Amino acid sequence: MSLLKRLLRKKFDSGDYWRSRYEKGGNSGPGSYGNLARYKAEVVNLIVRDHAIETVVEFGCGDGNQAALFKIAHYTGVDISPLVVESALKTFGNRTDWNFVTTSQFAKSPKTYDMAMSLDVIYHLTEEDVFESYMRQLTSSVRQYLLIYASDHDEQAKDVHVRHRNYSRWLEMHAPEFSLVKEFTHPYPLTAESNGQETSFAHFKLFEKPQD
Repeated sequence: MSLLKRLLRKKFDSGDYWRSRYEKGGNSGPGSYGNLARYKAEVVNLIVRDHAIETVVEFGCGDGNQAALFKIAHYTGVDISPLVVESALKTFGNRTDWNFVTTSQFAKSPKTYDMAMSLDVIYHLTEEDVFESYMRQLTSSVRQYLLIYASDHDEQAKDVHVRHRNYSRWLEMHAPEFSLVKEFTHPYPLTAESNGQETSFAHFKLFEKPQD
């Protein structure tokens, strides 16, 4: 029986899904590989350069394949899977001022960064309490910029591990200090005819909060 079918037989737990996926040798998915990964890295690196961003935290860094393309001086990757965190610590051990921690480790010692980012994560948070907790941790870690790459509407997808979220509305209600700086048009949009492994329904939005 597949991992997905086993999870469907009980209440779906997004954390269990990703921990089990990595433990069974799975990766972070097509969004972290190929042309999608290269595109996302280009946007991240451009924003870091143009806004002179020194410190970045990414919530849901996954297996590290995407992070390998980043040009960031001080980077912290946070993930729910201890396995991928341990692997990333070894893979990027030679990168000065790069660190990886689990979600629970970060919660015990939270910090703030010039920019916090979430890439291909929010629509995987199917449970209300998990989504709420994630968004509060994400926004509370920001000094100035918030970068999100996700869908931005409410809809339950056919895949049990995908639930689209209108996160912009959440920000308006719970973190109104953030204002939209730029919305990016995706060069590889998902359509009825496109290859789902090489295109995406997600797109970038960059937000900023006022400085004290």
